[in-house]
Order: sequence, then C-alpha cells, then structure tokens
Amino acid sequence: MSEKALKKKILLLTTLLMLFISVVGLPATDSTSQTTLKIPAKLGIQKIDIEKNIKVDGKNYPFTFLDGMLLADGTRKITIDNRTYTIQVKTMPDPVKADGSVEYYTFVLEGTATFYDPTVRELKTVAASKEMSISEKMYIGVIKDDFGNISDVAFVPPTLEKLDILDSQNPISNISGRKFLLSSKSPYRIISRTIIPENSALILENGVTLINSLNAELNIKGSLVTTGPATILGSGTLSVSGSGILYANVLGTELKVTSDRGALVFLDGSDILEMNLTMPNFVVIRNSSLRSVKINGAYAVYIIDSNIGDLELKNCGNVIINNSSIGKMDLGMVSKVVAYSSGFSTLNISDLSVMALVSSKVNTVSTDRGGVIKAKNSEFGTIALQNYSIAYLYKSSSQTLSVENSKYYNLESKIGKVIK
Repeated sequence: MSEKALKKKILLLTTLLMLFISVVGLPATDSTSQTTLKIPAKLGIQKIDIEKNIKVDGKNYPFTFLDGMLLADGTRKITIDNRTYTIQVKTMPDPVKADGSVEYYTFVLEGTATFYDPTVRELKTVAASKEMSISEKMYIGVIKDDFGNISDVAFVPPTLEKLDILDSQNPISNISGRKFLLSSKSPYRIISRTIIPENSALILENGVTLINSLNAELNIKGSLVTTGPATILGSGTLSVSGSGILYANVLGTELKVTSDRGALVFLDGSDILEMNLTMPNFVVIRNSSLRSVKINGAYAVYIIDSNIGDLELKNCGNVIINNSSIGKMDLGMVSKVVAYSSGFSTLNISDLSVMALVSSKVNTVSTDRGGVIKAKNSEFGTIALQNYSIAYLYKSSSQTLSVENSKYYNLESKIGKVIK
C-alpha cells in the first residue's frame, strides 16, 4: 500500500471514529469516581456510551453502549457492574396526527406539540403545549412522544387580519404589505419574476387559482401561505430566499419549488413536480406527492405520509421520515435520518451518513465510504456494504448481504446468503 493510500485510509478511519463519538448520547462514568452511571429511564432511538460490559435481561450484550435500535421495545433490565437498572425502550411514534383548528386567536391541537420558530436555525423550543397563540408570526409544531419519536408536524397559520384584497384584473407584480387573494376573483396571473419582500405576505384563500405564464417565478423573501387547497397552473417556480416562509397546499403538476436559504418550506397536501432546496432551516413534506426532491444543508427535514419518486439528501442533520414511500433515495455528506414504517425501492448511504430504519422495507440498499445503517424489525432484499461501512441488523431480514472492507452485526436477524 502506497504512503498516500495509507494516509487516506487512516484519515477515513479517524473521521469515522469521530462520527461515532459525535452520536454518543449521555456519558457514563465509573462508580470509582464517586459518580453513578447516567442511564435514562426512557430510551428511544439514541446511543448511550457505557464503556463497560452490559447484560440485558440477564443475557450478555455484545456492545459496550446502549442503543434503542438494538433493543426490544418494552421494559428492559440493564445490568452494569452488578447493578441493575430498569428502562423503557420505545422506537415507534404513537399514531398521533397534527390536525389542528383555529379557535378565536388560538391554534389548537388534540395532542401536545413542541413549537419552534422556523426563522431560528436550531431546535430551540418556543413552547410545549396543545395550543399556540396566532399572530402575524408563524410557527411549526412537532408531535413527539417522551422517547423523542416524531409522528407529525403542524403549521401554525398567521392571523388573517389587516389584509388588503388584491385585484386580479392585472398580473401580480411586486407585493408590498399583506395581500389576500380571493377565490371569487380567480384566476390570478403571474407573468414574470415577482418578489414578496421581507415583512410582506401573500395569503391565498381556499380555492384560489394562479396561472403561471412564460415560466414565471414568485420569489418569497417574506411569506406565502395558502388557507386551503389552491391550484397553480402552468410551469413556474416558487423560490424561497433570505428568511422567507412558504406554506402551500397546492396542485401544481408543472410547479417547481426552490430555495437559497429560507426559514421554512412546508408542503401540505400538495402535488407538484419537483423541489430543489439549498440551506433552508426547516423543510416539511406532509401528505404530498413529488416526482423529485433534492435538499442540501437543511437543519431539519420532516417527510410525513408522502410519496416521492427520487429523494437526495446532503448534509442534513435532523431528518425524520414517517409512513412514506420513496423510490430512489441517495443519502450523503454526513446526513442523519430516522425512518419509521416507510418503504424504499433503492437506498444509497455514503460519506459517513447514518440511517436508522424501524419497521420499514427496502428492496436494495448500498452503503459506501463509511455509511452506517441500523435496522430494527425491517425487511431487505439485498444489502451491499463497502469501504468501511457498518450495518447493525436487529430482528430484521435480508435475502442477500455482501460485505467488502466493512462490518455487519447480526442480532436475531435472518440473512439468506452472505457474500464476502
């Protein structure tokens, strides 16, 4: 092996080690240092480094860390240094939906949600409640259980006060202030590049129709919000930039959605052609159908109850996929994904990305360049591991598993054929 190749291999292994360290959950310290192990009472999809021999329900455990993906859900007895801890493991979200309603000046949900301000690029909790006050500011509410499993995401709409009715006799031009489009005045037309500036809004009434002409573009630096299903005809683009917010329930089979940063892109009950986003804060695809989706550098992505033809994720740190169907998915550049009850035709994981699959089905999965896959109660046709990748298979099945310069761990799983 040449010196250059050896250095490249050492760098890759070092980077992989740093990745595993970065996903460690709660630290554990030896009792001799007069501190106790910090074992949580509730364990979801997370990893906790112990660095000691572990027994689970009286049986030797093959790792020196705890991981909810590698334990059966329910009550578990964890023994470390002859001391036993009782924990609850849960790695599937409850079937709770985020269908809210507006009552006076309050958005009300049936269950508790954690609310976030999408203009802030972090998971900083604004409130944890069943309701949220309505104002001109918009929020998202994430439904998750005590174990951190996420089932759905809601959009808190803005108030419909202080709106000016927009005339439809002339094509929509640059927007100033808060404008309202009435379904009774449809259709509205967009014929060129139109800007919604910061602190301005375009709000569409249920049933509004927009017509794009000559590949028109609506650039959203402020906000565009639909209050119900709307229709956008013709080929055109909704482009989000700056701290812009898009919440759309639209039928637009020739419509594209793009972003250059942006606070929030939220498609709810939509059917559009494609999405290509760069550096947005939050992305939500809910009850929607898209032919192609590319997302690079999003802080958080939620794909719920949706169908996507091709999905490409790069450098996305917090991705949740729940009850969705995806044709081909490419995951790269140190992304991290959790998928519940979802189906994939082809799944490619590379460049130190990590994917956890719970109760899901994949026809073909391939990992490369340090990719990591964790599977629990899932089914695979073919798994191919190469170039220092790792697979953890817990109570799952695969017809074929091929391994090249990689590792796999079989924990109560059924593997038809192993090729090395």
